[in-house]
Amino acid sequence: MDHHHCDCSPFRTTTTLFSNIIDTFLKNFMKLTSNIDDGDDHRSSTLSTKIFSSNDSQQNNNNNNNDNNSKNVGIKSQIKMSSLLCCGRPQSSSSSTTTTTTISSTTTTTTKCIKFPSFLIILMAILLPSTTSTLTSPLSLQDYFPDTATTKIPNRPTPFSPDYHPECDIILPASYSSSSSSSMNNRKQNHFNEIMELSAPVINLDISGDHQSLPPPPPPSTPISTSYYYPGDTNDALSNDLLSMSNNGGALGGYGGALSSFRSSSASSESYRSSSASTINPILQKYFADITGHHIRKRSTYMMTGAGGIGHICINYDDINQAIHLAKISLGMYQIPQENNHLSSDYPKPEHVATVGELLVKASEILAQSFGLSKETIVYGLPRIDTTNTIIREICPSIMKPVKCEISKYRTLSGMCNNLEYPSWGSTRSAMLRYMPPDYADGLSAPRVSKNGQPLPPPRVVSFILHQADENDYDTEVTYLVIAWGQMVDHDLTFASMPKDKNDQSIKCCKYSEDQRHRNCYPIQMPNNDPYYKFYPKKCMDFVRSTAGVKPNCPLGPRHQINVVSSYLDADCIYGGAISTTKRIREFNGGRLKSTKVYRQMGLKDLLPAKVKNPDQGCERSGRTKNSYCFDTGDTRSNVQLQLTVLHTVWLRHHNQIADVLSEINPQWSDEKLFQETRRIVAAMIQHITYNEFLPIVVGRQTLTKYGLNLQKYGYYHGYDPKTNPGIRVEFQAAAFRFGHSIVPDTVDHSVRLASVLRQPFSLYHPGVLDSFIFGMINQPAYRVDATMANEITNHLFQKPGEQFGLDLAAINILRGREMGVPGYNYMREYCGMKRIKHFNDLYGLVHNETVQRYMQLYDHVDDIDFWSAGIAEFPLMGAMVGPTFACIIAEQFAQLRKGDRYWYENGQLATKFSMDQLSEIRKTKLARILCEASDDMETIQLYPLLAAHPTSNPRVNCADLPEMDLTSWRDSSSSSSSSAYMSYPDNIGDTASGGGGGGGISTIIDEYKAKSKAKAKA
Repeated sequence: MDHHHCDCSPFRTTTTLFSNIIDTFLKNFMKLTSNIDDGDDHRSSTLSTKIFSSNDSQQNNNNNNNDNNSKNVGIKSQIKMSSLLCCGRPQSSSSSTTTTTTISSTTTTTTKCIKFPSFLIILMAILLPSTTSTLTSPLSLQDYFPDTATTKIPNRPTPFSPDYHPECDIILPASYSSSSSSSMNNRKQNHFNEIMELSAPVINLDISGDHQSLPPPPPPSTPISTSYYYPGDTNDALSNDLLSMSNNGGALGGYGGALSSFRSSSASSESYRSSSASTINPILQKYFADITGHHIRKRSTYMMTGAGGIGHICINYDDINQAIHLAKISLGMYQIPQENNHLSSDYPKPEHVATVGELLVKASEILAQSFGLSKETIVYGLPRIDTTNTIIREICPSIMKPVKCEISKYRTLSGMCNNLEYPSWGSTRSAMLRYMPPDYADGLSAPRVSKNGQPLPPPRVVSFILHQADENDYDTEVTYLVIAWGQMVDHDLTFASMPKDKNDQSIKCCKYSEDQRHRNCYPIQMPNNDPYYKFYPKKCMDFVRSTAGVKPNCPLGPRHQINVVSSYLDADCIYGGAISTTKRIREFNGGRLKSTKVYRQMGLKDLLPAKVKNPDQGCERSGRTKNSYCFDTGDTRSNVQLQLTVLHTVWLRHHNQIADVLSEINPQWSDEKLFQETRRIVAAMIQHITYNEFLPIVVGRQTLTKYGLNLQKYGYYHGYDPKTNPGIRVEFQAAAFRFGHSIVPDTVDHSVRLASVLRQPFSLYHPGVLDSFIFGMINQPAYRVDATMANEITNHLFQKPGEQFGLDLAAINILRGREMGVPGYNYMREYCGMKRIKHFNDLYGLVHNETVQRYMQLYDHVDDIDFWSAGIAEFPLMGAMVGPTFACIIAEQFAQLRKGDRYWYENGQLATKFSMDQLSEIRKTKLARILCEASDDMETIQLYPLLAAHPTSNPRVNCADLPEMDLTSWRDSSSSSSSSAYMSYPDNIGDTASGGGGGGGISTIIDEYKAKSKAKAKA
């Protein structure tokens, strides 16, 4: 009788508890299995498993007590779980029942084999390490049986063996460096890839032989995108953006040029390694040449390697499918939300998309552990896999698949189809992009750790040592309005998706024990000697990590973050990014937005509508009556601070003023036409003010010129590039544009505590009080951008009435950057073209000396310094508020927002452009004029309200003397009452209400509009 042994056993000795669990599981499974057969020929991806009898299990358990050093032929190390082994194909019998002999020192056992689904075997292999205490490194059957003359163990051919017959779909490099490979789990290649058999067409990649004479890779044939590893055309491997990014686009330079900006200064296998653009790896060169010469259409995941990288790893599409199944089981995600099949601005919601994002991250983790993938392979290899050939295609949200777009004059609410070639770019629920590769501890998802692999300093400790002070310095040149405007722009561009509970409220972490917390909980622990919280019973601060997002076509790879709002500067914070939101705030009469008309009889203008739906969302109503409501707008964060709510009120009033005038000018226009035209004008005004008045103050005029951010004085802008992805970069969202947190003062109007107006804008219900808050914003100075922050937001953020403590915004910012994988300050500095810091002493002259000393105390290595922390600590550029690194990231992001927006107000594209007369009127826009027109009774204001008033450089002027937009340029000579040819994409609302243009004379509102300004001037 021939002996047959198989070397795919994934188990060693386990605990008795886990053995009993598996015993029970296997017995129940046998009862449900009627076909006991091991003789049939099966596909290599199907495994069979021997299930020994209970007597055999008892015998094997007893044999476990034998001396491990015994040289006799027998079992070297028994397995406690019904002696689970896997059966290979029979070598000498084709009968339905195969007799197999297990060699023991005392007995011979005849057993039967039962077919066992491979994914169950894999599941047990994946779950085992977390259940046992004696599991060692990857095993082979030789660990169980001695290699003697009487017992020969046939080895299964590996992918590196010449007699390996199954072929693979994807080829990955075994190592990116000649040094030891950096595997995700710090172990050798796992048994997972031995369990999964491979059978599919192969992409052959010869990685042996002399590579010195290989030709260089061909240049990209078309302009390249700035999207970080965005999957290109699935039929053309060369079109993938990851292999052809330029520094001008702001992502990876050349063929991996930016890797030199993210290199490790040591030989640590856990660090990223560089690949200079000038020394392309010869293996990659030959890979390009092979693809070009043979016209291979299937995407390969083989990426650039360091010098001397030898070997390859084969991954089959079936492996990916199995990993997805295992990920579903591991996450308890047995059903994918059906809403992901919808295609509208309302559905799928971010939480629906997040289910797929979490699943892809888990599947990537399983593949990385199973095949021992290095960090580099995870970051650069996995995203290259064409997942449309796997079951991922079935679960990928519809908004991430190709969409047929139509040309329209107006934006969609969600930002979808702004780019006709890449419809999802910049749209709501899309994944954020990156300037640099993510710095996750495991390459996939775990928050960033120190360069030496140890945890980074606790966020709260960094906060109170570095970012808190008894006094803060004022910036006497800028006003509080910079804070409010910057926050409004931030809310228009970014909103990281966070998990919610069943009541649509923020997840609470600290109130639950560690084993009962939500899996996204990363609470911030308070040290016992905390200088503030030690006086209060608060040892834990809630912090929830952002949900995982997906990129177009749902690639594998590291964790992404979802941007809930569109990345375009399109005023969606005012109008909303979904049909349901826009319907809720529209009046559907004359193109107007809903408002509260409570004080009209007093001659005062309208307020925002009350937030009666989900009134507690983003609103602190504790201790107030049930009739106390915050305000309802297009963005749920509009009540976060009172000054931001003031700006939302200003834009509500201005929208309705414009809509009323347009209705008089064009009485034939429908409500929908009036609304869309007004929305289009307001978005253009916000764009103009942001680039003309806000950005020059933040980054300085020199930076504006360097990054091409100066607006056109005449004519159209011709810089639109459909290959530029305007998506928000994580480094911008999680670090650079949070510079404003450093300039928030402790008080509002010099006397009111900031904590008392956060999420509590109820003071605006007082008649006529809006003007006083506008005056406060344009007269009160902001703090200077530096390492210190106000006590009101480091100890009292969102403090509830009656309590003495709140959250710490500095600690939240630090941990947010880590959980999003934002690289350290040193890497981002080098990305921006500045000299790399090699020692803490190199920081002298860049930040205050005292700050350098504190960094030395907190961090082990200069590369560990958190980007946000050092970014706000940098000395500012001449004529700017921020330092060089933050200025670089902010300017580059805004350059891409302009260059990648088809609806940018200066664009001269035929379908979306303003007329030359209209564009000239928009260029007259000034924030000062808008504040005057939206106020109840404001007569004077400084010319540039973001800056402090000055008698000569920024004098106060009469509101009537400020330039005024002439809306008669929007007169439509056509008699049609249609809403124009605007897009039929399902997030637009159509003509759901009757047109609101009344029959009054054209001059009625226009004359009143101008007469009021003249009257104020005379007064």
